Amino acid sequence: MHHKAYVNAARVVLMMLLIAALVLLGLAVAIAVLGDPPEVQGWLRTIFGKVFGLVAVGLAAVLGIPAAVGMYAMAGANAEDAEPALPVRARHVLVAVAIVAVVATAVILLVTGSAVTVLNLGLFGIVALASLGLAGAVNFSSHRWRAIASAGALCLVVLGTAWVLGNAFLGTPGANVA
Repeated sequence: MHHKAYVNAARVVLMMLLIAALVLLGLAVAIAVLGDPPEVQGWLRTIFGKVFGLVAVGLAAVLGIPAAVGMYAMAGANAEDAEPALPVRARHVLVAVAIVAVVATAVILLVTGSAVTVLNLGLFGIVALASLGLAGAVNFSSHRWRAIASAGALCLVVLGTAWVLGNAFLGTPGANVA
């Protein structure tokens, strides 16, 4: 694939995350404005209970902040004279970290996933979009500090993924109960 196609693919992935974050933020605002009627039921209400508005704001931040950082880093990446700002070795290592995070997530979800397949697919999708989108931002950003910020966001996404997978799927059940 050509450089421009990779840049556009990374932008699309980051834009998808940003739109998802805005939708979640809109849901949280709607809940705050319209109230939280107890008669509404559904699987999100079952999972999160009455704190869905707060969870939606948290999810919007988890999705939106890294996506915004990546989109900011990608500004000017398709210009004729655009050269990646980070050294080749650093870019390759960070792309490899993103790929390993996606593959590890897929393997862990296949081996130990929950009984609710849609949640497994959702978690995998979020990890894949965030990791690979930020890897694209790191790899193609022509702005040094923006690329470094994207690298930091990528590392935080990978660490957060490892924490979620470790506690939700790999941890010993009941070990953290006081």
